[in-house]
Amino acid sequence: MGEGVENQRGEERRQAILEAAWRLVAERGYHHVRVQDIARLCGTSTGAVHYYFPGKDDVLREALRYSVDAAFARQGAQLRPIKDARKRLLALIEMQLPVGGQIRDEWSIWLQFWAEAALNPPLRAMHNAFYARWIETVVRIVRRGQEQGIFRDVDPALFARHLTSATDGAAIQVLTGAPGMTIDKMRELLVGIVDRELSLDPDALAGAGR
Repeated sequence: MGEGVENQRGEERRQAILEAAWRLVAERGYHHVRVQDIARLCGTSTGAVHYYFPGKDDVLREALRYSVDAAFARQGAQLRPIKDARKRLLALIEMQLPVGGQIRDEWSIWLQFWAEAALNPPLRAMHNAFYARWIETVVRIVRRGQEQGIFRDVDPALFARHLTSATDGAAIQVLTGAPGMTIDKMRELLVGIVDRELSLDPDALAGAGR
């Protein structure tokens, strides 16, 4: 019983450290966060932080894992009740818009992880595994729509690559304040891709769901 309580407390400490690290990396940037900052925010020692995250790369990896798991849990809960594939895909797009709060923080983590993975090959396997989950989510929705008879017979994987690439590019522009790219423009761009590439009758569906 005592060991179980101690394990629970240890997991709670780890979770508190992870939450602090995630928030700080999202708000300040990976290279501006020190172990001391993480320890201070969650009211523990630097030794405790190093116990759970021995190196700084470990902090970034676990921040990404935390971010991805939170996003997939949220998306799954909201998408499951939506039976119509087109409505489900539009809902997924809506959940990707960096409108602020937690979603914007999750995008901040992704942007930083992309930069680090480009320079640090050991980070790429984890990045690619998580990215594959995002692509597979789109693939499953497209296949559902094809089975429902509301999507064209396109290659689901190829479409998923197109949509996810467009999502990433538009989000980067929104987050960096690129002229002409707003949340509304990002939504319009992505919904347009869905209508042009998947709809059986794109003209009839033009503007629907916006």
